[in-house]
Amino acid sequence: MSIPQLIPTSLRVFPVRLLPDMDVLSTIRNLIIENNLQAVFILTCVGSIKSGRLRLANSTDTIDLNKSHEIVSLVGTIDQQSEHLHGSFSDEKGSVIGGHVMSDVEMRVFTTVEIVLAECENVVFSREFCSRSGYPELVITKKIEQ
Repeated sequence: MSIPQLIPTSLRVFPVRLLPDMDVLSTIRNLIIENNLQAVFILTCVGSIKSGRLRLANSTDTIDLNKSHEIVSLVGTIDQQSEHLHGSFSDEKGSVIGGHVMSDVEMRVFTTVEIVLAECENVVFSREFCSRSGYPELVITKKIEQ
């Protein structure tokens, strides 16, 4: 097994507030496409949602979030074509559920979502199928200078 190559990069940071009823994932996707961002990750995120879907760990089982939940954590990497996001969400009793954020159900903002996106300026993110994991996995490529 080879050791991953590190590619140093600087960052650009983009704070944004999402309003009630906006879809978190499609809004992030649109911001990335409109601004031609190539290697994005979520630096921080707080707020609340009223819908979403999570895939549970090491499973194909999913759970739908059909009532308001606070965002305890939302992290991941996003490229021009896809994303890999994990989230933790708490309900009105403080119970927390987490998993892989699915994009097939809208993650709708309840009151607000304050999110800070960051872009690694010197690299491009993409995904390729990995025979070891069985999933499309992150590929990090040095950006070609123009």
